[in-house]
Amino acid sequence: MRHASRGRRRSIRSASGGQGLVEYALTLAIVAVVVVAILLTVGTAVSATLTKAGDAFGPGAGATATPTATPKPTKTPKPTKTPKPTKTPKPTKTPKS
Repeated sequence: MRHASRGRRRSIRSASGGQGLVEYALTLAIVAVVVVAILLTVGTAVSATLTKAGDAFGPGAGATATPTATPKPTKTPKPTKTPKPTKTPKPTKTPKS
């Protein structure tokens, strides 16, 4: 009888491990649903607030500004001529003392 009770304890422990995993998954799913709901609700309000703030700067500010014409490129200066290399002088022998 003593050995039979040990077998039951082991099966209860392994079953509770699976239960913890299911609880974790459910908690994660609920948190994800709540975050999505908050973003959908607050996201539109934040977007409206930022739009109002952008409009306060005037029609020419931000992404709605009209692009200006591209400036004409300037002429590239002509390169100067590279000087011709001079010959390296040959070493002179020093007298032995």
